[in-house]
Amino acid sequence: MSNGKPDELRTYDDFIYVPNLIFKSMGYDFLDTPKPRWQKLMLNIYWTLCVTSHWYMVYYLILRTIEWDTLAGSADAIMRFAIIYFIVLNADVKFSLFMHHRRHLRELNDKLRALYPKEGKTRKEYRVNEFYWPFIARCEIYIYYFVVGVVVLGPIIQAILMYLYQRYTSDSEVIFLYLSTFPMKRFEVTSPMTYALSQCIEFIFSHSTMNIKLGTDIWMICFSGQLCMHFAHLGRKLASYNPSRQNHYEDCEFLVRLIRDHEQLLSLYKELNKIFGLMLAYNVFSTATILCCVAYYTILQGVTREGFGFLLYFFSDSVNFYMVCYYGQRLIDLSENIALAAYIHNWYNGSPTYQKYVLMIIQRAQRPAELSAKGVIIISRDSFKNMMSITYRFLAVVRRLLGK
Repeated sequence: MSNGKPDELRTYDDFIYVPNLIFKSMGYDFLDTPKPRWQKLMLNIYWTLCVTSHWYMVYYLILRTIEWDTLAGSADAIMRFAIIYFIVLNADVKFSLFMHHRRHLRELNDKLRALYPKEGKTRKEYRVNEFYWPFIARCEIYIYYFVVGVVVLGPIIQAILMYLYQRYTSDSEVIFLYLSTFPMKRFEVTSPMTYALSQCIEFIFSHSTMNIKLGTDIWMICFSGQLCMHFAHLGRKLASYNPSRQNHYEDCEFLVRLIRDHEQLLSLYKELNKIFGLMLAYNVFSTATILCCVAYYTILQGVTREGFGFLLYFFSDSVNFYMVCYYGQRLIDLSENIALAAYIHNWYNGSPTYQKYVLMIIQRAQRPAELSAKGVIIISRDSFKNMMSITYRFLAVVRRLLGK
């Protein structure tokens, strides 16, 4: 994910490398890239382990909830179960919608690949490196996996440290505490071997769930970034054009080509919205719910290892949603800039026909390309601000009720 050398112009494969790698790391090759047979076999094996561990953990999550004796009277346990439910539902719904639209996603990917500039000179004109995974996006991914690592590996590290501390400071029998990331009991962990098996299942489950939760958003961000790049190029191209009445035919041909390119981008944007619209709508609801639950659980836990881990998760999930809103806002701004470019360039030097074409462009660009959660919520910086405002109000009410 590094930016590479300053003079290295990014290819389309560089842009899709990150989201494709996230899915491939859990055994699912979305683009079905060519690979040796042994690699395909290894991916299939790990993907089978991911699916098996996922439904194994979900089964015990539901079973312990039905039994209820482990939850009754414990606000901490209920909220911890609720957080896991919402995270699992978030990942499952996203992946179900992703798989439902996988053929359309591959078609959209092929169209964007065909539209991507092929030659070095053209890539310079498009300023492809400016749109390659910005620093803030890379930091978001690093933070996300760091926090997941802290939450998943935290119990193991704590158990080891407590064991070492008892061994060197206590004269009595030293007991290793088999701490677990997840609260639902599955089988008796009474030996290092069963503990290792339990932790492997939890790691695979966490790895697949969190990769799905992040990977679907990263694919949407990747496609949105490509559209942003093309909208920005059209805006610059139009803003720098100098028409003249003597070049009437050339000027009109230029605008006709630009209008066709603009229509093609609007068509691709509509495809993107059709694919991710329902996913975005659910993502807004589930993210708000998860943030509120995590904030409440953090208050209940206080200053503990678990409380600190969930506080970090609250931060990483907020950053993840901010990235979605950031690209939604960028798509709005750059698509609106085409109308601005049409207005500020020297259109008055062109022929009357040219000026009419410019009015057509301004009219078509009045409605910007917007990532929309099924027409209910427009994904933008305001969406993130409203989300955090709702979470803060919920947190303030909870603190008042709990007297903390």
